[in-house]
Amino acid sequence: MYVDQFIIKDPLFNLTDIKSETNTVMAKYLGYQNNGKIDRNKLKKASSFLKDITPMIAGNYAKIFPLSYHFEAPKEIPLNLPTDYYNGVLPKEIMEFFWDNISVRSMEKLKSGDGWQVVEDKLYPCRGIVVDIKKTNLKSSMIYHLFEMEILSLDEKTGVATFRQTLPDTVPDANHFNAWVTQSINSTSKHFFDGVFKENFISSNLNATYLCDNDFTSKLISQNYNIKETIQTETANRIINFDLPFLDNIDIDKLMTVREMDSEVFTNFRIELEKHFRELRMLSDPKIIQQKTENIFHELNEVQVQKIKQKIDYINKQVFVNSVIGVGGLAGGFSTGGFSLLATALALGKGYKDYIDYKEKVKENPSYLLWKIRKK
Repeated sequence: MYVDQFIIKDPLFNLTDIKSETNTVMAKYLGYQNNGKIDRNKLKKASSFLKDITPMIAGNYAKIFPLSYHFEAPKEIPLNLPTDYYNGVLPKEIMEFFWDNISVRSMEKLKSGDGWQVVEDKLYPCRGIVVDIKKTNLKSSMIYHLFEMEILSLDEKTGVATFRQTLPDTVPDANHFNAWVTQSINSTSKHFFDGVFKENFISSNLNATYLCDNDFTSKLISQNYNIKETIQTETANRIINFDLPFLDNIDIDKLMTVREMDSEVFTNFRIELEKHFRELRMLSDPKIIQQKTENIFHELNEVQVQKIKQKIDYINKQVFVNSVIGVGGLAGGFSTGGFSLLATALALGKGYKDYIDYKEKVKENPSYLLWKIRKK
């Protein structure tokens, strides 16, 4: 209702990233299900989603972008030698911000050998851990396994080495395990930070505003970059985080039709929202903000929509009265010569002109958009 256009990740293109043979073999060794083929359930879900939003794409409201292409893993997996457990890969204050928002849990191999399970709220020396960044809806989860490496041969002239990795059942030394956990947390932090930076870079090149889907990313950007909130971004944030129950079960086709046929109505609604929400920028108490936001939508959705309904009903009645007068005059003209055809034309013309003028005034009301959508 406020954002002019969304650019979203193509869910179908994401499935074209076929994993490398090395990745497939490693997954099989660890007991994870990965046959290197496209997941048919994910394919069905992506296709259904694209079909659902087709009216939005046709209405130029949603644009599909192959974002995942820029995050595909290289075909040859690089091997990195960690320096100081990756402690210096990010500025100190940013790394501390990550550490304050990270949880690490141990993983145990299933007895069946088909994968691993996470041990809730526990961390102890083991061969598998999962690193999560809190408040990111588990989208940042990274799984690590502590292998034992054995150098089989090394040719110093060519720089070619042959080595073997194994995942023993023995528990690692506590100090070795703790150092590995530190390295894994730092690695996860750098991976997440680089991803957000790259997405922002792409967003900038698309001349778009970056939309965070979790609180952590929002704070990461706002606290570590000199980002100035505008009235537009502030309003968008309020809207995107507020439930709009009166939009339940709205037909997308009809909503897009309203957007296309009455574009100025959306502009009026957008400006009205900015006017109301700019007064909330100085508030910090979540309860007060919530209460005032509810008041804003009650005014727009209940009070003003009811006024529009009354005005529309009134003008419809006026048009009907004028039409009756016109028809009556026309009949009188034939029977008695009383009302002339000119008088009839003026009566009908006045009713039509009143209707057009009144309708234009009604459309100037920012809540006309909500009234029309609910009517449809």
